[in-house]
Amino acid sequence: METKINKLIGIEKSKNPFKVPENYFAQFNEEIMNRLPEKKRVKPRTVPIWDKVKPWVYMAAMFVGLYITINFITQNNGENNMASSETATQQTLTGSPLVENYWSTVQITEEEFYEYLEEQIIDDGYYDYMYNQYYLN
Repeated sequence: METKINKLIGIEKSKNPFKVPENYFAQFNEEIMNRLPEKKRVKPRTVPIWDKVKPWVYMAAMFVGLYITINFITQNNGENNMASSETATQQTLTGSPLVENYWSTVQITEEEFYEYLEEQIIDDGYYDYMYNQYYLN
């Protein structure tokens, strides 16, 4: 009984025991392509012009809306400022304060106002802070 090792010894080392058919690799790609099933060609989908332009139209509409909103807000503020300046001039000309404006109906003397400010400064400790800043530095 011949062992496996004896079989390996009988093989010539210079000769390759594996053989490849002639022109196997030259025709390899063609053989593979011929064996594959035929693939259906899908026609590319045409994108409508609206789908291409839609993001730009939406962005333009957003900016137009933003522009209109800002103009509306600034015009209303301008009208309110003009109205308040008109009421202030009307108050100074007529001498009678309007009831709508709270500060024009408050009757306080200058002394009372300064006393109120002094109380606030003392209560909040600003007096010591100002004293230290002015005299100690």
